Amino acid sequence: MKNVYLIRHGETEYNAKGIIQGGGLDSNLTDAGEQQAILLMERLKRENFVCDKIYSSPVGRAKRTAEICSSYLNQPIQLDELLLEIGCGEYEGIEIASIPKDKLERLRISEFEKYPGGECVDDVKKRGEKFIEKYSQKNDETILIVSHGNYIRSFACALLGVPSSFALKVFMDNTGFSYFSKVNEIYRMIFWNDTSHLHSIKKL
Repeated sequence: MKNVYLIRHGETEYNAKGIIQGGGLDSNLTDAGEQQAILLMERLKRENFVCDKIYSSPVGRAKRTAEICSSYLNQPIQLDELLLEIGCGEYEGIEIASIPKDKLERLRISEFEKYPGGECVDDVKKRGEKFIEKYSQKNDETILIVSHGNYIRSFACALLGVPSSFALKVFMDNTGFSYFSKVNEIYRMIFWNDTSHLHSIKKL
């Protein structure tokens, strides 16, 4: 795992409505989300992107994005539950605006604040560490991971070996594209949340 590329899924119907999905709830990509994924695929093709393995969260929105982005690579997609979005427990399926303001604030500032019946950001980072441990001994030099916003931000903490609080300080757009490279046994962030492939879309 010398080169690790990360992609967040395209916009979903629940993203557009401000409804929490989490790791246990899914919704389809919107037309805009499908277009985002197609534009990213076209970018990967233009840049002659190649990888040894494609991994995806098993949730439909991530899997669909992975299928679109990998359509020209002619490679199977390996699903892994370690790549699931943060578990939002009782909050899955409700509007973000309906969360009590004090609880929402704690979720936004504390990596140890759990969703009721769900996970906290630090829990997700630990899942990221398990993924790295699980696949680090494989012979795959370059991997592509398609997952979710909270997961990718937490996974970045695991790759960089930084506190999980860092995940609360960065943002990840739909189909945001990121790249980490391992140099002298240390992962370095080369670019983060690149959405240049979306510039042709005037309004998403």
